[in-house]
Amino acid sequence: MSGWTLFLCAAALGMLLILWFDRSRRQHEEMDKERMRHSMLYYEVYPLVLEARKYDIDRVQIERTRIVFFSVCPPGEIGAYVLSEWGHRPLNARRTWALAQVIADDLPVLQESQCYRLRRYKVMRPTGQKDDAYQFIIRSGYKTEIMYARERKPRLY
Repeated sequence: MSGWTLFLCAAALGMLLILWFDRSRRQHEEMDKERMRHSMLYYEVYPLVLEARKYDIDRVQIERTRIVFFSVCPPGEIGAYVLSEWGHRPLNARRTWALAQVIADDLPVLQESQCYRLRRYKVMRPTGQKDDAYQFIIRSGYKTEIMYARERKPRLY
């Protein structure tokens, strides 16, 4: 067997392994999302998600200990859900990611890449450990569109 043939066989095997691991990872993410969607935690968060649908969302922060929604107009916080206040323990990394995905599924505007961007950032815990947190942030062009649309809307006095 020549060197090139051996190399191509190894590359093909590597690609197959990568595809298999990616498929497995996606299946686990889907199972995590389903568990999150049917959990008591999401049952309690869902009314806040429904309330957020009524507003133009500026950003959504999902951390291991809280979920916070902010609106464009009126500017400010729509609502927050702090897990410890409702008797829940902080989420682990997988559950935090699953919660971010489920919220994005239930607020479809967050999935539009021309309107919102998903950013992962680190949060420092008091113990010095860093956790992943997720934030859906409105893009400036879309925010400008929203503001101009509000200006043009006729006001009823």
